[in-house]
Amino acid sequence: MNIQWILLPGFFLVFLALIQGEEQKSTHSLSVVTMVPLVNLEEKLIDNLEEYAKAMDHKLQNIRRNIQKMRTENKKAQLDAIGYLSNPLNGFSLVRRLHQDWAGWRQYMEQPVGASKIRNLDNLRSRLPCKEDLHDACEGLVRIQGNYELNITDIIRGKLQGRQHNASMSAIDIFAVGNYLLNTSRPASAIQWLQEVVIHSQESFLPAEISVKEVEFLKLLALAHKGNQSFPNALALMESCLKLRPHDADLVRKCREIEELMGTPLNATLKDEKKSYLSLKEMAIACNVTLKNPAGLHCFYNFNTTSFLRLAPLKVEQVGLHPQVLLYHEVLSPREITSIIRIATQRMKVAKTTNKVKTNSKTHYRTAKYHWIVKEMTKLGRRIKRRIGDMTGFDLQSSESYQRKNDYRTGGDRIATVLFYLSDVEQGGATAFPTARYIVYPRAGTALFWHNLDTEGNGDLLSRHTACAVISGSKWVMTEWIRERSQIFIRPCLPRKNTTSPRLG
Repeated sequence: MNIQWILLPGFFLVFLALIQGEEQKSTHSLSVVTMVPLVNLEEKLIDNLEEYAKAMDHKLQNIRRNIQKMRTENKKAQLDAIGYLSNPLNGFSLVRRLHQDWAGWRQYMEQPVGASKIRNLDNLRSRLPCKEDLHDACEGLVRIQGNYELNITDIIRGKLQGRQHNASMSAIDIFAVGNYLLNTSRPASAIQWLQEVVIHSQESFLPAEISVKEVEFLKLLALAHKGNQSFPNALALMESCLKLRPHDADLVRKCREIEELMGTPLNATLKDEKKSYLSLKEMAIACNVTLKNPAGLHCFYNFNTTSFLRLAPLKVEQVGLHPQVLLYHEVLSPREITSIIRIATQRMKVAKTTNKVKTNSKTHYRTAKYHWIVKEMTKLGRRIKRRIGDMTGFDLQSSESYQRKNDYRTGGDRIATVLFYLSDVEQGGATAFPTARYIVYPRAGTALFWHNLDTEGNGDLLSRHTACAVISGSKWVMTEWIRERSQIFIRPCLPRKNTTSPRLG
């Protein structure tokens, strides 16, 4: 049974599992916890820039003081040059100043200001986020916008899903998102973001090396219209660029390319973005499901899965029956959660997905970081393992080991999943089941449990699930995947019934 699971987008999920992992290059943008050091890093950079400004200011003040003194002397001479120069001291001083002082001023002007501060900046550059970090951060915003169908203007102003936050985006921020969308073949979305650059562009004191240049903005917007096959708009924008840079050969060449395209029929070049858009629409539907209380669902105490539960039953809430998804309450204590997070924050890594072409590759369909904890190495791990057995009744001896190529051969498919929530989330971050139309919001100490396979051992389409984007806050979860072959006598395969769920595979 080689099941190809469909993974839908999720954002900023800090993903943990009770198994072992591998070393990987650290990144900054995929989880809140690994971005915290960036705040301290930015403070150091600001302090360094302030010291640079002080050095420049000291030099500037010194120059201004001397200018005032020199100006006073020169004005005295301007009033009566003959009388001024008749004094031999004034004549001597003028000749000496012009011969010696201005050569010295030239040397003073050439002296670099804040050279040590520039070296400090160079030393910190290796700790700065890379281009991939920026791409991940852009994808995170795009994912939030798509998951919840938010208005782009609202996002820019800090209004997320009806809640106003004390944050906003600058014109440079908006430009970066638009540039990313265009480079990832989403020109229509790029246009929507780039059009906001002009609206939100205000007078600033940023140097030209940092601010959005008008010609670069017009060029990028023109290329987005070209990619979206809006050729007249693209040509008009590119011609505006040429007015700013009339001798730019690259702009002239791009204008000619657009003119040639205007004479050709439109084609299906937007196929890739359309596919991505449909996926986002599916995600938006799943993440915006209205919570209901269907008939037949109830809460109960689980006394029966294991003998231990007769003494300490577990609180269970039915999320849905077809497929059956259960939410266990108060299965992790605050102390246990703190210990797990403390262990995990030591070595966070980028989560990966598996596809048909390349296994264990990082994609933008799972933006998360994780840490694998060996269950048997600590009392905490062993205790949680026993608790999962009490919750599920399954044998965890062959539960999944990370990066083992023979997991499928020895353990079979993932028969079930237990998803622990280690934190509340301020806004967003729900676990959604798109086909079943279930949605569960994180609450620290709770755990979701569901079966991934039907009674025949085939993938259950109704159990397909995804993590909705975290809008605000931080999401911590811990997952245990349970393999099927150790459960042969606990949950044997049964003949298919007419009421069983749709199949995957």
